[in-house]
Amino acid sequence: MKEMWQSFIGFLKEYKMEKLEAALRAVDWNALLHEPMVWVAMVLFLGWVFWKKAFRTLLVACSLVAFVFLLHYTLPPPGEAFSLQKLLPFAGGCLGLLAINIYFLIIRNG
Repeated sequence: MKEMWQSFIGFLKEYKMEKLEAALRAVDWNALLHEPMVWVAMVLFLGWVFWKKAFRTLLVACSLVAFVFLLHYTLPPPGEAFSLQKLLPFAGGCLGLLAINIYFLIIRNG
């Protein structure tokens, strides 16, 4: 876990889009879901959300997770441009996430 944290801090110091793409592709989601600290953090976060009734925070967190998965599945391999078959689902997913967030965070007011 400490190595992952150090690599995250190193990424934030350098911040390059190519580095973000490489880091996103390098994440082993299966291993991450088997990490106990991830589950502890999720349970604590969900407990806090339900305790404080901060459902807007839950919506934003779920939207960020959905955006990361959208990036993971639509980003082309390194060095290639976006093809139309990848660009359309990416644009549609972004518009869908944006519409959901605008509706629940701005229009509905709670």
